[in-house]
Amino acid sequence: MTPPSPQPSRPRGRWHRPWLWGLGGLVVLELLYNGVLLTGLLATLLNHATHGHPRIGWTRAWSLVPGDVYVRNLTLRQEDDRGGVWQLGLEDVTVDLSLVSLLRRRLEAESLEVRGLHVRIAPAPPLPEEARKPARPPSPDPWQVLLYNVHIQDVRELNWKSVQLTGIQEATGSLELVPGHRVSARDVKVRLGPGQLRIQGEAVADVQQGAAGFGIEAPRQEPEGGFDLTAGMREGHLQFNATVRALEELQPLVSRFTDVRLRGGAGSLEATVQVKEGRLAPGTLLKGAGKPVTVSSGPVNVTAPWALHADVYPREGGGADRLGLKLTLAPVQVEAGKALSMKTPEVLVLLGARSPRLDEPLPDVHLDVRTAPLHAEWAGATMRGRVLLNVDARKLAFRRRDTLVFHGSELQLQDISVHTKEDQTRDWEGTLAFPEATLTLAPPAFEGRFAGKFSNASPFVALLTHQGALPGWLSPLLTAKNLELSGAVDLGERSAKLHQMHARGEGLELRGQAESTGGPPQAVLLVKMGLLAVGVETGAQGTDIQILQPSRWYEKKTGEKLK
Repeated sequence: MTPPSPQPSRPRGRWHRPWLWGLGGLVVLELLYNGVLLTGLLATLLNHATHGHPRIGWTRAWSLVPGDVYVRNLTLRQEDDRGGVWQLGLEDVTVDLSLVSLLRRRLEAESLEVRGLHVRIAPAPPLPEEARKPARPPSPDPWQVLLYNVHIQDVRELNWKSVQLTGIQEATGSLELVPGHRVSARDVKVRLGPGQLRIQGEAVADVQQGAAGFGIEAPRQEPEGGFDLTAGMREGHLQFNATVRALEELQPLVSRFTDVRLRGGAGSLEATVQVKEGRLAPGTLLKGAGKPVTVSSGPVNVTAPWALHADVYPREGGGADRLGLKLTLAPVQVEAGKALSMKTPEVLVLLGARSPRLDEPLPDVHLDVRTAPLHAEWAGATMRGRVLLNVDARKLAFRRRDTLVFHGSELQLQDISVHTKEDQTRDWEGTLAFPEATLTLAPPAFEGRFAGKFSNASPFVALLTHQGALPGWLSPLLTAKNLELSGAVDLGERSAKLHQMHARGEGLELRGQAESTGGPPQAVLLVKMGLLAVGVETGAQGTDIQILQPSRWYEKKTGEKLK
């Protein structure tokens, strides 16, 4: 019997052919896919579809398994019309990219692994209300960037305006970006390791460790468009501890603003920061202390250890939360050559303000400077007492690099005693308001207009006479009560000048000017006591009294026209 002939194998080959075609198709698709990645064509298509908001680019990208994409030097950059910029630079990226999502105009990844991240954020300055214009409406169907389960290691640097932070070791979270519509960052967690805090490129502190977490939900702003990422931070927290560098190491930074010399002051800081709706929130606490810091300008040297305490607390009766800050300098020593020395156990700098947004200056600031009982020696006289300076910080500003303007400030002098070589003591207190006041730091100088009230005229006696006494028949100067005064003052390294001076008290009126250049003061005064008026000129040669036509004599001496 003849055995059956074998069946032809052609059908079996036909059965394998679809698989071969399918495999070949996948290979071709993978080659095309890699071609789109390697040539940057995908980035070009994405940028065209999103109108460059944000702009996406990379130097190399490839895929070995469909969906698994490897990218080198990935950059996302967003710019707005007002000059605001944020940019992410990612060195090595592994992304599980959904290919199907590309067909739905989505760049979607279920996981994203990053090693090496550079962040730069430079918010645009806020526009005044009158300059705001409605923006073009966004695309109703924009491309979306949806990145979930993001894991970042080695954040090289975080740049916010002129501030740079390094040492961020790890960050996780998710990002959703719908151009023209919203920006969302969720469950972001950050771990800080050893790093540096730099300002304009100069290291000011060394961060030891810390942690942060936040979420951002920023919808499009209407009608001007754009996103307010700061206000979009609904909740956030940051904790860190750091060491502060000695100030002489910051001289390259300080010298860009002033010629004042700084040294010492190295210390430590601990911070817990709470954020709500983009503002500092209750629970925020900053503590620090350091070695003595010395501030030098010309012949003036101020030396004191420092301690800092700041927190945010709810305002009594409701309203916006408040920020309180206390800088303690204790003890304080001031030296100005051989002419002046002063010391006090403590100086407090107290600042209060409405809790600020993270990207704005402090609003509604109230600033006080208070001293414990101080001891000062100047030109043979000794002064003791307390000083309180209240500064309207809304008018506080720098003019040029070394000039501080603090118009509207008020100086209170309490329990002041002046002792001269004759061991005479005069106790007084009063208040001086400065509608105009300017302090130059290097070389040190002060000028301003003042108006004030004192319990008596003793401060004038102490200021205008080196020995603290006038002729006995002018004794009403020592007993004039409820003295009101005004004038202008110029203080320099080696000189002091009072002019346009006018004082009124019970039974007393005084006009004059005085100047000192290190020796006995020189003064020209017109003194009226009841119906009696006399001219007084004091100087190194003693005191001269002018009885005949004192008003005309005073006008000729000073050039001041009397009404």
